[in-house]
Formats: sequence, structure tokens, C-alpha cells
Amino acid sequence: MLGSINFDAKREMGCTSEDLLRWLPRALGDLYSQTSLTIDNREYLLGTPPRIQMYGVTLTNRTIALLCIPVLQLEITFDASFSAERVESILDRFDLYTRRGGG
Repeated sequence: MLGSINFDAKREMGCTSEDLLRWLPRALGDLYSQTSLTIDNREYLLGTPPRIQMYGVTLTNRTIALLCIPVLQLEITFDASFSAERVESILDRFDLYTRRGGG
């Protein structure tokens, strides 16, 4: 049954939990209040009811020469009420606000 399918996404992010918390309001827009976020078994957000659930685990920092990059593994689960197109749109916005690069 198509209506009962949940959509999942995974991201490996170069940020801390504090960074992610700072970015989420703009990255999710009006869905921010409907989002639950748990990182390392600590609840940071409790959306009521949660339509987006995020579970994060802090991994070992990556070190390249003198550069030390924090690593956060994030799994995102979307409520079945979202269409595949809506999920893609949400993830596009999320990626736009959370991906960092240099050059």
C-alpha cells in the first residue's frame, strides 16, 4: 500500500550536534516544529507529532594534516504522508542549508 511507505535518507555530515541544531530551523522551514531529533541517545527536538524523525550518532573525528573534522552520521525518516517528490524537495533544501564546502 503506497500510503504506508516511509521514506528514509542517510547523511554523513561534517558537523557537531550543535552545528546541526543551529542549521535546522532554516534547513527545514515550517517542518522544524514537526521534527524530532535524537543524537547519541539524547533528545534535542520533540516534534508533536513528528513527521520527520532524525537519529544521529557522533563518529570519530576525521583528521587530515592539521585539520580535524567532526563527523555526524544522520538517519532521517519521513512520515508516510509525504510523497516521494515532497521528500526530495525537503532533502534538497536540507542539503542546501547544511552542506559546507571550501575552495
